[in-house]
Amino acid sequence: MKIYQFDYQHTPINIEQSVLCLGFFDGVHIGHQSMIKQALNEGYKVSLLTFDEAPAFVLGRIKENHYLTSVSDKAEILEELGVDAMYIMSFDKEVAQLTKDEFIDKVIRPLNPKKIYCGEDYSFGEWGEGDPTYLSLFFDVKVVETMKDENVKVSARDISQLIEHGDIERANKLLGRPFRLNALVTEGKHNGKKIDFPTANLKLDYPYAFPKTGVYFGYAYVYEKKYKAIISVGTHPTIMQLTKPIIEVHIIDFDGNIYGRDIFVELLYYHRNEKLFDSIEDLKSQLQRDKNAAIKKLA
Repeated sequence: MKIYQFDYQHTPINIEQSVLCLGFFDGVHIGHQSMIKQALNEGYKVSLLTFDEAPAFVLGRIKENHYLTSVSDKAEILEELGVDAMYIMSFDKEVAQLTKDEFIDKVIRPLNPKKIYCGEDYSFGEWGEGDPTYLSLFFDVKVVETMKDENVKVSARDISQLIEHGDIERANKLLGRPFRLNALVTEGKHNGKKIDFPTANLKLDYPYAFPKTGVYFGYAYVYEKKYKAIISVGTHPTIMQLTKPIIEVHIIDFDGNIYGRDIFVELLYYHRNEKLFDSIEDLKSQLQRDKNAAIKKLA
């Protein structure tokens, strides 16, 4: 898949026509996947136009820019789906002030779409005045209905809230895959190693939606190999109370030094709440039970 990063004054000129999908596509969830699969069925190359930042964040409609996928995550998923080209446009307040006609002339026309796919709530141009109906005056447009699950709209915002509330299994269902965190392994206080339960401290590579505190089961990918893992999101109440939660991973059946390396973890199950134990021995006993349960659950 070809990737183009640009600002609106330097939009790449696409000579070969393709089916163009429009949207921010955070998470590339099952609704996005449905749109892309329909576009692929047109029989032409498929390209996708997205932004480097969420318009809602740039415009101040949301206070924090927490995402389900980084730009690189998004690119990897789109390539797996079969998208041929990904156009990543810088989005700032200057772009937000473009009129709907300026956005069409400066951004969409140079991409030379044979047909456009977008959601029914897609908007563009100053004050969001442009919509699929207006686009259809200039292009062949296919408006894809919003996907619902259990009569609830499938949206990145709602999936983020599920993750933040610990409902990771439902979030994964709507994502169509396990929620993934890419991170750098950093050196911590070695408290896990002191109790024979070594963990890797994770410094997130991107402002991901932050999972609810607690203990999760999932997988860690190290050196392109998959390992069963226990992921802890918490503040160490028994050993060393922290002021804000951190993410650590105990990689089962792995023994190696990975400080300074990038890894990623997938969260599959929420196992239990974080707890203050009466003693270190009680904590160690619980961690062993957690490990036994993870090995069985992830078999």
